Amino acid sequence: MSSIVALGAVTVGINLIVSYAELRESGLAPGGYTELSVARMEELRLALENSRGTLPEPRSGGSVGNSANLIARAGVSCGMMGMGGNDAFGRAFVANCERVSLAFLSELEDGAVTGYDFYLFDEDGGRTIVLTHGANALLSPARIDLGAVQSSELLLLDGSVLSFGSESEAAMAHCALAAEAAGVPFVLTLASTRIVAGYRAFYDAFAPKAQLVAGNLEQTAVLVGLEPEVTLNEVRIELAKSSIDAIVTLDADGAFARFGDEAFLMPTQEIEVVDSTGAGDAFLGAFLVARRRGLSVRKALAVGNVVSGEVIQYNSARLPLSVDVPKLMLEAMQIAGSLDA
Repeated sequence: MSSIVALGAVTVGINLIVSYAELRESGLAPGGYTELSVARMEELRLALENSRGTLPEPRSGGSVGNSANLIARAGVSCGMMGMGGNDAFGRAFVANCERVSLAFLSELEDGAVTGYDFYLFDEDGGRTIVLTHGANALLSPARIDLGAVQSSELLLLDGSVLSFGSESEAAMAHCALAAEAAGVPFVLTLASTRIVAGYRAFYDAFAPKAQLVAGNLEQTAVLVGLEPEVTLNEVRIELAKSSIDAIVTLDADGAFARFGDEAFLMPTQEIEVVDSTGAGDAFLGAFLVARRRGLSVRKALAVGNVVSGEVIQYNSARLPLSVDVPKLMLEAMQIAGSLDA
């Protein structure tokens, strides 16, 4: 039985250095973010393999998957549900889960292609992202392990799942309702502004019921009915009118949280950024671990800042396996402990 159960994307990522010529030959715009069909993505992968030979080993990804990875590495029993193919990428994803004692609670699907992405870095350091949802689109209510959900202590739901397939929203709702019926609190992430706006009915129904929602400033702004470009103060005012408890990551400005009638703003130290990918995911994972260990919201925000600040110093959405996460969490909690109560 897992203390925390996460529902999220089963995704692996491959980082490559490419030239502008290669991007043009592939029909990709430098700096773009493109979702492709499985067939088109497989064409691109085969073309890259033909021109380069064996590609680098894939690394597991996915927003809530990144959070779950950190939670498990911090020593909290954690399991993950999601749809992957029984292919090389899917088996790599499961193997990566096993390395950090993150239980994979779903079955890989025979004949399906696991979702994957390419992070293509050009000569100037620009990043072009290409991805396919693959088997993630097969998620449905029937694929949810209700026993795992209802026997957990906390459910972590990835908002990006809503857009994967025709039954993805129903699967998310099924999961949240099962948790609610069993008295299991759940955390809901906001994913992109496009998803928050496109699945307004879902967020209107479940965000007020969540223990907390988590996202960046732009995503939270859209959640409360504002334009993405508004200020934190405008978002604070709208959150205060609602029954939603939220943590809002603010990049270099730290994090804000609203719980009940209390609001907290926790700045962070300025850190040189190597790669900001996964910073918010690490923040959420560290925040949840800190709260489980009895820290106040304010101190848990400080822990999240420390851990996300560590992640952005690596060219990866996750901390390298060489990083001692329990030691990092202990150091972060000691820093948080020095704050005024």
